Amino acid sequence: MIRPGLKALLAAALLMNSAAALPSDNDGKKLPIKSELFSFNPDIRFTVESGSTGIGLGLESRLNQFLSVRTGFNWVPHFEFPMHFSIQVGEDGDPGYDSQGRSRFDRMAGYLEEMTGFRIDQQIDMIGEPHFYNFKLLVDVYPFTNKHWYFTTGFFAGPSVIGRAYNRTEDMTTLMCVAMYNNIYDKVYDIEYNEDSELNGVFLGLELPPDVNNKILDAGRMGMRIGDYKDRTDDNGKAIPYLMEPDQDNMVKAEMKVNAFKPYLGAGYSGNIDKNNDRLRLSVDCGVLFWGGTPKVYTHDGTEIVDGLENIIGQVGRYVDRVKPLKVYPVLNLSISYRLFK
Repeated sequence: MIRPGLKALLAAALLMNSAAALPSDNDGKKLPIKSELFSFNPDIRFTVESGSTGIGLGLESRLNQFLSVRTGFNWVPHFEFPMHFSIQVGEDGDPGYDSQGRSRFDRMAGYLEEMTGFRIDQQIDMIGEPHFYNFKLLVDVYPFTNKHWYFTTGFFAGPSVIGRAYNRTEDMTTLMCVAMYNNIYDKVYDIEYNEDSELNGVFLGLELPPDVNNKILDAGRMGMRIGDYKDRTDDNGKAIPYLMEPDQDNMVKAEMKVNAFKPYLGAGYSGNIDKNNDRLRLSVDCGVLFWGGTPKVYTHDGTEIVDGLENIIGQVGRYVDRVKPLKVYPVLNLSISYRLFK
């Protein structure tokens, strides 16, 4: 049993310890206790970034001294880059000049002009444009004592098509005439070589002169030569060329594809822009997106260019040479973040 005097002494000691535990201001004055359950001071930041993944907006939150989480959206602004193709007649690549210096294309273009009234150009211009945008979720790990350097893991997710190419509107007439010529070629070929042909030598109610039929058959089909098939050869073992022809809408198109889900690994550095103000921070990120190996490029007829063709010519060949080494996508971004709450 504790005596009354001892009780009073213990109570006084407890009061003194409680007073010493209270927070104090700079003058030593004791401040009231504030419960942590009712405090709200999250380290949430709004971020703006720019770099190889395009322009980005997002939010990040520092969970503790070792971890932070970032989420946001990145997109590459619209821009165009040109590509040029030449229309070829026949698969052998021989211009086939006659005694008057006219090539196969010139002669077939003349026939088309007589039949349709349209004069076609030998060059087709295409527009290439990026289609690259992604949602991202990243986790930063700060393993060092200075808390500036960090390692990052996470993912980007977006459409699998990251680029498109299509012909200019001004070339629609030429492409329509190319499609018409190939249709004529198919009918003439059917008349000449198909014993069961239902055309009976007549096409559109007309019977073309035999010399015209022969000239069309000798010339071959029209199309834009991209390259040679890797796995197709003729009877002499020579690679068969791929001629891209207009689709049913009289257009030529292509798409570049990668995986829609892209894991990310990287590292970075972050620090205050002003050492006396922690609201603005500058960060640099460097890493790689794993987008599934070399991107695939498919034309509108389903032909894959990067792995399916060889000896790719012109600007397309140069673009393919740049794409082939990119098994992963390099990331280098610069971002500025603003702390939303003091």
